[in-house]
Amino acid sequence: MYLHTLVAGLPHADRTALDEASELRSYQCDETVLASGEWTDRLFCVASGLLHVVSHGRGSDGGVVTDSIRPDEFFLGPTLSEGRYQARHALVAAQASSVYLIPVVAMRGLCEQHPQVALKLLGIAIERTRAMRVQLGQG
Repeated sequence: MYLHTLVAGLPHADRTALDEASELRSYQCDETVLASGEWTDRLFCVASGLLHVVSHGRGSDGGVVTDSIRPDEFFLGPTLSEGRYQARHALVAAQASSVYLIPVVAMRGLCEQHPQVALKLLGIAIERTRAMRVQLGQG
């Protein structure tokens, strides 16, 4: 994990601490990584495979894929200021995938120590929003 471009320039000790705090999990195709409404204290970074972000409406349908998370991309909660958050959308493996589960508090600590990490995360969020607007024809 610590070779990700987000943290590649950080001191070895910080990268190692993040790596040790994180967990790499494997998921099969169609397996739920994070259920909508579930509380979690993790961020998700795809190591391999593909995750779909699924929004469940009020009906009983299977939900609508609103985004895809590819290798080296993150699924972030609504804020890093809280140690945990309730997922607004489900994350589902669209194919066999390996995903790093990164503690929110560990990432927040890196952002506090290294503002460039916070800026890179902000850039990721902005780019993701821009891409979604283009897909929706609003960009």
